[in-house]
Amino acid sequence: MQHSSDTMRQAKRKTRGEEGRDDEDVEMTHADTSNAMDEVEDDDDSEKELVDVDFVFSEPQEIDFHGLKSLLRQTFGDDADNLPLSELASTVIDQSYIGSCVKVEGELDPYAVMSVLNLSAPKDRESISSIRAYLLQKAKKNAEMQRKLAALLESSDHHIGLLINERLINMPHQVVPAMLKMLLQEVDKAIQESKPFKFEYYIMISKTYKEVESQLEQDSDGEDKVESQEASKKNKKQRLVTVYYFQQEDELIEEFADFSYDYKFSKEGSSSDSKRAFQEYGIDPSRRVFVIHRSKLPEILKRFEKVLSA
Repeated sequence: MQHSSDTMRQAKRKTRGEEGRDDEDVEMTHADTSNAMDEVEDDDDSEKELVDVDFVFSEPQEIDFHGLKSLLRQTFGDDADNLPLSELASTVIDQSYIGSCVKVEGELDPYAVMSVLNLSAPKDRESISSIRAYLLQKAKKNAEMQRKLAALLESSDHHIGLLINERLINMPHQVVPAMLKMLLQEVDKAIQESKPFKFEYYIMISKTYKEVESQLEQDSDGEDKVESQEASKKNKKQRLVTVYYFQQEDELIEEFADFSYDYKFSKEGSSSDSKRAFQEYGIDPSRRVFVIHRSKLPEILKRFEKVLSA
């Protein structure tokens, strides 16, 4: 796999290709990454200035282990401690011919990762069997969804892939179309080489949240706001209706999913520091599982390139 990057103006990665054949370039220009600039506030005049950064695309490597584990922890939230994240991170690294990491040039840890794991791999692999059991357990409140998911995971006719799409909260969404394009090309190449990546369906865990009453909500005098019980219940009900996505691209994926289901974290994680921190600012985090047929991935890529690249 070849990789190259230009300084200050663009980051570029060449995808894997056959020897002697020109590889297709996946390029992000300075204009594409304008939102990727860190905003630095001047203490004297409160003016904001833009700082140019280089994004470097590379295959997952051993040096990325701890960064990948941290990104996977974001995916599973308060349930992360109950899952074998180390084994999952190692699997992502071991199959380096599939997937990409994005770093800021000069930094060691990845800021974003996209890859896919084979959930139809031998069931004696702890990391895979744990994720399969986790997904099924989280669907138990919706019998129909659980039945559909179990039928896919237990089928011997086709493989199911876990699509990993994770990045730091301040990492721009403009990197996503390039990462998905490269992933699809790499999956096609792996299939040609008879590797077990011919997935019929992809499963993706999306980070979602609902707005709730903030525990820090105060009036201008610093005193707690007082609402009538009726008004408070009405406002809370209105806020709880809408589900929001932490990552913009997940909202685009929603319309392409064959089916999906929502779930909460386990009770063990309900009192965690991260949970309390979210609630203090009026956010109740949860997760949504998408099940997507392989035929939808090219359509999703087209939508990403149209909506997220600008």
